[in-house]
Amino acid sequence: MKGNKLTKRLLQELILGEEDSKTLTEILESDEISSMMYHQWNASGKPETRAGSGRNIDYRRMWEKIRQIVDSEKDEKPTALLTWSREMEKLRNLNMVIRRRYRVALGIAASLLFLLALASVRTIGTNSFFKKTITESIAPLGQKSQLVLADGTRAFLNSGTVLRYNNRFGKRNRKIELVGEAYFEVTKNRKIPFIINTSDIEIKVLGTKFNVAAYPNDPVIETYVNEGKVNVRDRNSEKSLILTAHQKASFLKEKKLLTLSEVHDDNLTSWKENILYFDNENFRNIIKKLERWYDVSIRLEGKDSIDDRFTLTIKDESLREVLDLIRLTTPIHYKIEEGKVTIVYSER
Repeated sequence: MKGNKLTKRLLQELILGEEDSKTLTEILESDEISSMMYHQWNASGKPETRAGSGRNIDYRRMWEKIRQIVDSEKDEKPTALLTWSREMEKLRNLNMVIRRRYRVALGIAASLLFLLALASVRTIGTNSFFKKTITESIAPLGQKSQLVLADGTRAFLNSGTVLRYNNRFGKRNRKIELVGEAYFEVTKNRKIPFIINTSDIEIKVLGTKFNVAAYPNDPVIETYVNEGKVNVRDRNSEKSLILTAHQKASFLKEKKLLTLSEVHDDNLTSWKENILYFDNENFRNIIKKLERWYDVSIRLEGKDSIDDRFTLTIKDESLREVLDLIRLTTPIHYKIEEGKVTIVYSER
């Protein structure tokens, strides 16, 4: 990319250790670095004696040599951040002297500053200030939690949910990983989309209110939009759907199928108000939700599964009270011992 300038973005990506091969090429082929390296090469001898031709100097090879030297010195600089700060100050002063005495172009002076400080910059890559760190927010089984992310987004976590994001969230990205179920009220930012990654789908939004249920052991991942618009993408097939208010996307894990449906039911997000709602739901799904809600293990005996479907609302009821309600319509007996529940189904 000849003719490119050594921009602030390129320097920032280098310092933070985020440069990829494309970014490195941009840096190496910038006017400032090419000019600076060429002049440095000529200062120690004729170009022909070192590279065979002054027009074909292998800058990338020189760059790698510099990196090798820097990497070998990492363990010898425990006060890297202070060292780098001092070197930058010295080089700023040097830059002013060069400009006053020799009227050297600002671009070349800046590149000298950049390259001479490179060793210190690379060393502080091991400093936690520059490292990527991962934060996990967890709502344990039987509990729910809520938090405000760095960008102002509010997240409500259902029982057994984990939310992960790195220390650059809200600054350079708004990406999170979700395992479980969460309701989001996303702060609008048109420049940086809010992206949620689950095991099989990616959800991208700019600002909206929506719910995502993506528990590892559930056969379906569901995304329900209360307000705004989101894009749901199948990470396997790249198929995507646009959801607006009162629409739900369901991803069937076994069939790898993404579907869209209209849903006018605010009870889908009632869990964040500590209300668990079942609408004509089969007993297998009810057992899973009760296990997470009450942090218990439930085992069914007498029958592999119960075909009955149930519609009920749980607010402040205990697990025993809920099972008593189910027992009114279904022939079951139950036993609760130290967080383990045994439900025995008996034919009428």
